[in-house]
Amino acid sequence: MLSIDPVSIFLFTAICLILYVSSYGAKRASHKFPPGPIPLPLIGNLHMINMRKPCLTLMELSKKYGSIFSVQLGTEKIVVLCGYDTMKDALIYHADEFSERSKIPIAEHIVKGNGIVSAHGENWKVMRRFTLSTLRNFGMGKRSLEDKINEECDCLVETFQFYKGLPFDNSILLNAAFANIIVSILIGHRFDYQDPTLLKLLYLINENFRIFGSQATMVYNMYPLIMKWIPGCYKALHENTLKLYEFIEETFTKHKDSLDINHQRDLIDVFLVKQQEEKTSGFFHDQNLTQLVADLFSAGMETTSTTVRWGLLLMMKYPDIQSKREHFIIQIIHIML
Repeated sequence: MLSIDPVSIFLFTAICLILYVSSYGAKRASHKFPPGPIPLPLIGNLHMINMRKPCLTLMELSKKYGSIFSVQLGTEKIVVLCGYDTMKDALIYHADEFSERSKIPIAEHIVKGNGIVSAHGENWKVMRRFTLSTLRNFGMGKRSLEDKINEECDCLVETFQFYKGLPFDNSILLNAAFANIIVSILIGHRFDYQDPTLLKLLYLINENFRIFGSQATMVYNMYPLIMKWIPGCYKALHENTLKLYEFIEETFTKHKDSLDINHQRDLIDVFLVKQQEEKTSGFFHDQNLTQLVADLFSAGMETTSTTVRWGLLLMMKYPDIQSKREHFIIQIIHIML
């Protein structure tokens, strides 16, 4: 007689229950979403997606379902907007409705709603308002910040010239240059490009961006209830973030010791003064400051340096574009002078 152990029975029952619940939930929610391919239990539409270049699959699906359609990745239902006109209508004419950022499970687990990049609701509004006003006060969009950018450009060009036309990896140098511009506003400091502290911070941030884009993270975000119990699936990301937090916390602790309300040197000083003024607001606490500085440092550095790296690559590949950009820059300089 065939015997089945209790563990096997339990696992089989649990799997059947999960399949039923996910299928039932998907059917109930599907009428609220735009049309799209029918999802399978647990995996959704993953079997249809080119995981290396998902944009190709989504563009192909838009031909069948229109410029607004839905797909299900794992257990997550997603609405896809495709095409210039649709994107413009959503982001410009319905900006308020699309201003919120969807919750990313792995970010929620680590950030816990603090800062600005992965914050939501009232905390996001308060931190965004504070950040914009503070950045403007420290020169964003003004000549004072332009002078800092020009100084950093001079240092960067001088470093490039050191290689005398030989091949070299410009990624860390560009990271460092843009990081210095951000850091000057955040903590009132400038690093040398070879400073061990700066290189460590850049490594942590770049490694976190790599992990965020990995397939393991994609799987975590699709099945967070399961993946959060698997050891190591987000360990490196969490450890890197804690090391970044450690540097920021040490920095603002030093700022607290030398804080002068009448002479606010940078964003951290402004936040600490606000913290004293609004003790009961519930927003200006140390965890929010740590995450806010981490967000501005990481996002401000990585996105800009990556854009410039692509620009350099494309201008090398297309010399005529490089020549046009050079003439355009010269014209702008002449106009400003």
